[in-house]
Amino acid sequence: MYGVKRLGEWLLQKGKITPQQLEEALTTQRITGKKLGETLIELGYITPDDYYEAQAEQWECPFEPLHEATIERAQQVRQWIGVQEATRFLVVPLRLDGNTLWIATADPNNVEMLDQLRQSTGKFIKAAFSPPERLMQAIARLYGTHEATLHDAPDNLEVEESEWDGVEDVTLLEQTVNQAPVIRLVNSILLEAVERGASDIHFEPLENRLQVRLRIDGVLYPVRTVPRSLQASVLARVKLMGEMDIADRRRPQDGRFTFKSGERKIDARVSSLPTVFGERVVVRLLNRETALKTLNQLGMPPQVEQELIQLVSKPWGMILVTGPTGSGKSTTLYALLQQIKSDRRNILTCEDPVEFTIEGIGQSQVNERAGLTFANQLRAILRQDPDVVLVGEVRDAETAEIACRAAMTGHLVLATLHTNDATSAPARLVDMGIPPFLINSALVGVLAQRLVRRLCDRCKEPTTITDPVLTNLLGGAPLEAYQPVGCTACNNIGYKGRVGLYELFIVSEPVRRLIAHEADSEAIRAAAPPGTLFTMQQDALQKVRNGLTSLEEVLAQVQLGTSAARAA
Repeated sequence: MYGVKRLGEWLLQKGKITPQQLEEALTTQRITGKKLGETLIELGYITPDDYYEAQAEQWECPFEPLHEATIERAQQVRQWIGVQEATRFLVVPLRLDGNTLWIATADPNNVEMLDQLRQSTGKFIKAAFSPPERLMQAIARLYGTHEATLHDAPDNLEVEESEWDGVEDVTLLEQTVNQAPVIRLVNSILLEAVERGASDIHFEPLENRLQVRLRIDGVLYPVRTVPRSLQASVLARVKLMGEMDIADRRRPQDGRFTFKSGERKIDARVSSLPTVFGERVVVRLLNRETALKTLNQLGMPPQVEQELIQLVSKPWGMILVTGPTGSGKSTTLYALLQQIKSDRRNILTCEDPVEFTIEGIGQSQVNERAGLTFANQLRAILRQDPDVVLVGEVRDAETAEIACRAAMTGHLVLATLHTNDATSAPARLVDMGIPPFLINSALVGVLAQRLVRRLCDRCKEPTTITDPVLTNLLGGAPLEAYQPVGCTACNNIGYKGRVGLYELFIVSEPVRRLIAHEADSEAIRAAAPPGTLFTMQQDALQKVRNGLTSLEEVLAQVQLGTSAARAA
């Protein structure tokens, strides 16, 4: 920040400190490792306002201390900047001089913020520098919690967490992590994520700031930046909520907590990872209301849903759900469990982790650090007299073989596997070292899936696909479809929510003979009898025609080819 003149040189020039005081502070700084400004304040040689004034000088803008009288006068212009923008950019409106709106900010050179305010207010924007902690206090005073039910409403966020008792090595964090402004900022981010339907919150340290991004419908969107000076406090607050060690910033950690947004109860999983510019923290949000769906809520083609219900009605056999990470496999498995659960069936699961609890089902979680792997836990489950077993993920040959043998001996086994399509599952099991005869005896069906963004129902527009490159993939004929536009309902994205694309493969006798000879996916796909393979390309094109998604979304997830042309 001090590219024009070093902090010590500026303070000397202004007569704030003497050369002897600067030398003593530099010596102390080398011992403690703290910043020079903090050291000078602790030694009593400068005031906090002296330090902030020096920072403002480097920004080449005025310093605004945000006294009580200033905040009172700001009440007259607060209508120019809403609470959402104020908390997102950490800015406070100060006064209006003609057509120029003066603001206080901790980042006067934030071009994104200046452009956004210029567009939303229609005014010229001039910035003064204020420290982040004073800005947050001013925002709380200026707007009040009654006008900030989403972005500044700690009363609406009930977090189930333990209190923090303090850690010796993080003195500065002790002073800020439980202060109302920091709590309010973190709460506003959590509530904004819930309101916008985000699945993940990414806290990403950059060189000069902390960036916050939300994953909405599978895509990451930047939503706000936090000044570098608040990075440690904000990240420590999130870790504290997840009952993690805030003093340990050198090792990855995992945690979890639960909070309420109105009547909704949200489970949050927290993961931290040390990076060059500080800890990177990701919060996965698990909304029980939206995640636990029934089969008919998943958007499967009727034929696929009916065949899948028949498969899970069998007393034994293994059904695999395949797809990449984040493709909704767990949601599908939970829907299948709800479909078949009964007082007369003993249903047990081994998961990593248990994302949602389902009444009437025995769910257990692997713990590899304690030696409780999928394989070990699956062996223990099979001694519990189960009728149905769910295996969260088949990761290794040992787990795969135990699952296959369980399916052979009278159990219905549901499991996930990472493959590109449904017909690749047998070959993947062979690659893992499972004998073909065991696969043939156990496997009854495979469901492959992907998630694509759903077009916004309020603003989508019909279109005709005539591009020759695309129409050649679709058999040469134009395709009547829909395209995204963008409106207030979808935050001008054009998409809102996601829908699944599905492929169901039912293992038949001709296919079993091929598996016995270790045939590849293409040979199995070509030999599948009619009615035993419903392709993802068919489902994708039908959803494009029906306006559920766009062709662009489908092309990003599904490889269209000759089978798509036949479906078209």
